[in-house]
Amino acid sequence: MTYKNHFEYGRLSTDENTFISQCGLMSRNAKSPKIEAIWAAQAIQRNAAGLKINLCLSGGIDSECMLEAFLAAHVEFEIFILKFKDDLNYFDIQTNLNKCRSLKLPYKIVELDIMHFFESGMCLQVAEKYNCQSPQLAVHLWFLEQLDGVPVLSGNPIAPIWLNDSWYFLGMPGELHCAYFNFFQTNQRQGVPWFFIYTPELIASFFALNCMQPYLQKNIKNPELYTYGEKCRSYFEGGFSAQPRADKFTGFELVKNAYDRQYNTKHGDAFNKLFRWPLEEMFPFPETYIQLVPSQYFLSSLE
Repeated sequence: MTYKNHFEYGRLSTDENTFISQCGLMSRNAKSPKIEAIWAAQAIQRNAAGLKINLCLSGGIDSECMLEAFLAAHVEFEIFILKFKDDLNYFDIQTNLNKCRSLKLPYKIVELDIMHFFESGMCLQVAEKYNCQSPQLAVHLWFLEQLDGVPVLSGNPIAPIWLNDSWYFLGMPGELHCAYFNFFQTNQRQGVPWFFIYTPELIASFFALNCMQPYLQKNIKNPELYTYGEKCRSYFEGGFSAQPRADKFTGFELVKNAYDRQYNTKHGDAFNKLFRWPLEEMFPFPETYIQLVPSQYFLSSLE
């Protein structure tokens, strides 16, 4: 799931209310994020043992930067994109659909009747199988079930924030997003649930960017200041050419709006009551999170 299984996660055996996620040690100095992402793509190919690599693209910049790395790595892959019935997520996926068309890259569409998925109980079945606390993530897990080979999801880079006298690593998978990792463990399959943490060096390469120095110097102490624009800036400085989206979407905005209209609510409240809260009751979040990242990540300078 990650290179040499460097990323570890789970509830503590001595305290079931504490969840820990831990990144492994670097074995060399990091190069630029783009070069490290290319190296990671090539390592995924080597470890695939001849299995087909399937890139799972949303419409976001993370997916596009992952695609950019695999293209630069000259790795063979197929592209799969999840499309909701009645184009309910087209506003989200259209950016990378257009990117594939402009580059003349073939892609395959996996279509899902999203309203039926939620209302038929399919969402609950998938969530139960993988201990998933989010109805949106359950959709992604269903998507993974439709794919063979080695599925690869982009995830995102990690940003260090000095918060309440300790380091908080924004974007590092917690129990919620580790449902992606649960998928591959449960099914005993190869796959990459979070491309941008695939190697320690790829993680550290983002820490070493000039734009991240105010974070490392503890000058920025509010996670809300690490905006979408800041993430895009780190990609650009890291050597990627993908452009920011007009807005940051999850792909579920129109689905939530439909339930708001049906139940006369706002801000996705009906969707949360119907589908999110039951999952959170089934799989309560831990009381405490521990994140462990080697100090060498902070000392890395790009070669």
